[in-house]
Amino acid sequence: MTAVQTYRFLSAEWAEAARDRIDRGPSEETLARKQDSYWEWIAATRGPYSFTWALGVQERDGSTSYLQLTWREGECAAAEIIAPGEPVAADFVIVGTRDTWRQFFAGQLNHQRMVVDKQLRLVRGDALVFFRGVFFFIESLAALELVPTSFD
Repeated sequence: MTAVQTYRFLSAEWAEAARDRIDRGPSEETLARKQDSYWEWIAATRGPYSFTWALGVQERDGSTSYLQLTWREGECAAAEIIAPGEPVAADFVIVGTRDTWRQFFAGQLNHQRMVVDKQLRLVRGDALVFFRGVFFFIESLAALELVPTSFD
């Protein structure tokens, strides 16, 4: 039996594991569940994609930390943790509560519903541009969910 490396949520090691997993894209199991034309659309969206996402984790006291992901021509090229109070310079800032992120990593939330039901809210950025690529974002969430994450 092989032990699985678990990463502490919002640590630098977790951010790098998240970047790596998202950059690799969907799992084979995920690929098999959807039509080829869907993945062709995702690939066409991803190819030229060069935006930054700041995925926010809002605490009960209102402070927010972020995982900032930088995309360069379809590659998830960089990840960093931004502490509460630090400036956030991202094309799209998407925020959810810590409870939402806990449920997400526990596999309890539907990725599309998270966006539609505003469990993850776009709080800054051009909504039209973001939603043109929303399925690419959702598939990136599916990849992010595969990162073994602990909340301690």
